[in-house]
Amino acid sequence: MMIVTIFTPTYNRAYSLSQLYKSLCSQTSSDFEWIIVDDCSSDNTKSLVREWIEEKKISITYFLQPQNGGKHRAINKGVELAKGELFFIVDSDDFLTDDAVESIVSEWSVLPEKQ
Repeated sequence: MMIVTIFTPTYNRAYSLSQLYKSLCSQTSSDFEWIIVDDCSSDNTKSLVREWIEEKKISITYFLQPQNGGKHRAINKGVELAKGELFFIVDSDDFLTDDAVESIVSEWSVLPEKQ
């Protein structure tokens, strides 16, 4: 079972998503999926993410909301789509250190009770 779902809600943020994508491609652990819920962007977010999906460097699920509904609805959809045990929200203008997923998985694996 996958441990970490990295979730990114986005709305017209194609200009900032690349930095996050690069940091996810550089992870020392591939035990994660990236779910992007696009809140009906009018920029090139959809085509950009489709290019990354075709590259197959990391596991990406992209969902385009049929209408703009706000971050709270995007998060709800992300939770619905998530396959990981842990749900980690990383916004479109953030990035992760190369060992972020590895650190999370390592710490999670030694917890006696996972609730």
